[in-house]
Amino acid sequence: MSRSALWRQEDNLKERERRATQIFATAIEEGRHNNSLRGIIPLHCPDDTFHIHPMLLQNITSSPYFQKCCEKLMDWNMVVDEIYYEVKHMEPWTADGLFPGAHKSPSTAFCLLLRLFTLRCTEKQMTLMLNHVDSPYIRCIGFLYLRYAADPSTLWSWFEPYLHDEEPVQIRQGKADTTVGKFVHMLLNDLDYYGTRLPRLPLAMERQFKVKLLQAERVEERAKQHSANAAAMEYFQKTGARIQALYGDDENPVTWYDAIVDRVILRDSETGEMLARPKFQVTFPEYGNTEIVSLGEVDLPGSNSDSRSNLGAGERGRIGEGGYSRDDGSYDSRGNDPRASNRGHYDDRGNSRHDSRERFHHRERSRSRSRDREDNFNDARREEQELMEEVLRREREKTAAKGRAYAARPVSFKESIGSSGMESKHLEIDESWRSRGGNRERRDTKKDEREEARDSKPAAAPSVPKTAAELAAIEDKKRKLMARYG
Repeated sequence: MSRSALWRQEDNLKERERRATQIFATAIEEGRHNNSLRGIIPLHCPDDTFHIHPMLLQNITSSPYFQKCCEKLMDWNMVVDEIYYEVKHMEPWTADGLFPGAHKSPSTAFCLLLRLFTLRCTEKQMTLMLNHVDSPYIRCIGFLYLRYAADPSTLWSWFEPYLHDEEPVQIRQGKADTTVGKFVHMLLNDLDYYGTRLPRLPLAMERQFKVKLLQAERVEERAKQHSANAAAMEYFQKTGARIQALYGDDENPVTWYDAIVDRVILRDSETGEMLARPKFQVTFPEYGNTEIVSLGEVDLPGSNSDSRSNLGAGERGRIGEGGYSRDDGSYDSRGNDPRASNRGHYDDRGNSRHDSRERFHHRERSRSRSRDREDNFNDARREEQELMEEVLRREREKTAAKGRAYAARPVSFKESIGSSGMESKHLEIDESWRSRGGNRERRDTKKDEREEARDSKPAAAPSVPKTAAELAAIEDKKRKLMARYG
């Protein structure tokens, strides 16, 4: 190639870089102008980098596809339509050519995510994205938008309803499908994202999210158990049934309280579609407030605290054999009214013994409710502490597992070309170190096998001493070699 051709090629490269920079700068200014629109989700990140890794950001802005998106896609609706038609996976990089590891370009998903950053997104538009029924990739890009740019303190309220969403979605190119719920769980639980890094959350908030994820796992497991129990489902769906339900707010930790079922919700209030699992509108008699809870947030009376559940004890009294229930005024097994013995008897002040006893029991119940409330708080704090210890234990194990990979042999160029190129190499090294260092019994077994094989080898033949003629020939050969080569 001649020198003039090289100069033209260099000029064309600089022109493309200048044009890419100009297009991105125009898109950033467009987003800053849209900040004044009503209902915009506030950005908690730089409005020119959006917490995207610098190398990935540079590749996206220089991508011809992103430049086309900035010129053609001028509003939120057009971006959503483009996601529906073009996005096929959620990785930040797309493999090109016959050798996927040789060259990678930014994926259409992240190009459209950056375009959505520059356009901004309102709360109403984000709600529509997260509940979109046409494509799971529209929903996943909405979750990524929130994870990168939204206030971390609002993430749980956005993500929590979708933690167990079962809609299939292909996150990794050429790999098996996963679910939207697992994708949401990963965004809250991990910082590594398939070759790039998500923005770091405040440490205390990150650990609190992990505790809530563990609590959500328990709620989901409880919901599955209830769904498999026909008798329990029939009982929960009775209006007026006395149950236990989880409740918590900013001042009170999440714990179990006695509740009464007011209404069973079988359809979504907005779409009118049947719910996969029923929800319940319950009233907490202890506080008088009404809440809507899911199937995993309810349980049979007395299941979680037999010694403290007043309503649970009442339910057990009603279903017990021959037991009297004060609430419905039933009789004992002998057909006698337990309250009849108190009728017509008065003390010196003119009060019946029955009234005095009722006042005494009322004071006792008030003290019992106070003790129950304090016990509930203590149990909730104890459970949160146990979950936090579990989170810290997992963090220590994860750190130790990564530390063992520092001395591992790096991947060669041929191996990287032969592999798919889309997997994080430190994860592969991690697994190799686990397989080598995690099973002490297997190492001991192999060592014993080697010792047995060494012991089973036939003994070496005894050495035969050389004769005088052989030794003289060896010495003569050495003299000739020394004479020739010094």
